[in-house]
Amino acid sequence: MSVIQVSQPAAASVAKAVTKLVKEMKELPVEHVSLNEAANRILACDMESPIALPPFRRAAMDGYAIQAAAAARASREQPIKLPVLAEIRAGLSADVLANEDRFMSAIRIFTGAPVPDAYDTVVVQEMAGKSISPSGESWIQLDRPVPKGQHIAELGEDVPKGMKLLYRGTALRAKEIGILASLGVCEVQVYRKPVVAIIPVGDELVLPGEPLRAGSIYEANGYMIAARLRELGAQVQQSAPVPDCLSAIRSALSEALGTADLVITTGGVSVGAYDFVKEATAEAGGVPMFTKVLMRPGTPTSAFQIKDKRVICLSGNPSACYTGLELLVRPAVMRMAGRHDCRPEWLEGRLSEGIAKPSPYPRYARAFVYRADGEWIVEPLSGDKSGNVAAFARANALVCLPAGGAGAAAGDEVRFLVIDRLA
Repeated sequence: MSVIQVSQPAAASVAKAVTKLVKEMKELPVEHVSLNEAANRILACDMESPIALPPFRRAAMDGYAIQAAAAARASREQPIKLPVLAEIRAGLSADVLANEDRFMSAIRIFTGAPVPDAYDTVVVQEMAGKSISPSGESWIQLDRPVPKGQHIAELGEDVPKGMKLLYRGTALRAKEIGILASLGVCEVQVYRKPVVAIIPVGDELVLPGEPLRAGSIYEANGYMIAARLRELGAQVQQSAPVPDCLSAIRSALSEALGTADLVITTGGVSVGAYDFVKEATAEAGGVPMFTKVLMRPGTPTSAFQIKDKRVICLSGNPSACYTGLELLVRPAVMRMAGRHDCRPEWLEGRLSEGIAKPSPYPRYARAFVYRADGEWIVEPLSGDKSGNVAAFARANALVCLPAGGAGAAAGDEVRFLVIDRLA
């Protein structure tokens, strides 16, 4: 088999790399799931309302339904009295008064109950003085006029029948599930979850729970990537660590490509004597999309196209791995899942202290961001070296420092990407 040479890096900016990864992304097959299984899935079709909401004229408050004209001349000096003809609670039909004369009358009504067509307003119960006649009849007394249409939700006022409410590519969260349930939808069309395989590479890697050998470290990147992928709605196939061996990496890639939609490797992607991931991917038929990203950390991050599948190769250093995960893998997986809002959303804040880290490329540093005096304050985290993990404990954002020899000074405006809940 001919080997594709990848020794000359195909460099890309972060923006260009993201564009390459999400462009012409093959949509996954569609499946139908029950509403209880639809949370965090991606809608595969536009949803129009099959019914109007509310589906009938509905009382918005507990009180009494009347005709507003009946109380037009009511005052404290000359209150008007209206007989209460019936009571309607939620779940009953409004036809109980089909043959009654409704002018100068009232009905007791409760929140959510249907309002008969002849009544055009609801008086809250606190405004209506209730009395019982000697013969046992109920009456209310009003001492002021009431606006027509008050406290009534009209048919279709919220959602007209046929209105497009949700769009293809929408992530179904709690509020979307609530909307679908309100429309009577019990099954929804969604994209199949993307299957992503993770291959951690390195002779030094040991699985958590196993004893550490001399010179070994626990494999953490794979677990970090797997957890993030699950948050993004993917199904994960997590491999045990693969040694720095060309044939072993090639075999792991071949197995993963047979079952997964996307393969992510971590480690073995640089230019060291034992970094074989790029070579193994090329031997598997991978066509380079890029083999260098203009960012720090994570410059050797690479991506390959193998037939209709893609392999993204991340650095083995924890910070570099996470940077590539958030900047490149996240939008690729979101787009593969069917989401349209897949590109990272950047905010702006002010550095609380300087970062003297010159770099020929934009540098992405872990930071803690909080709100103060109406603006976002970006606090750089100490110990933010590529191989360190302690900075993850407080990090809720990645801050982008411009390329150049000066780093960034305290008070500078910088862009940041939210990776966790902001303070």
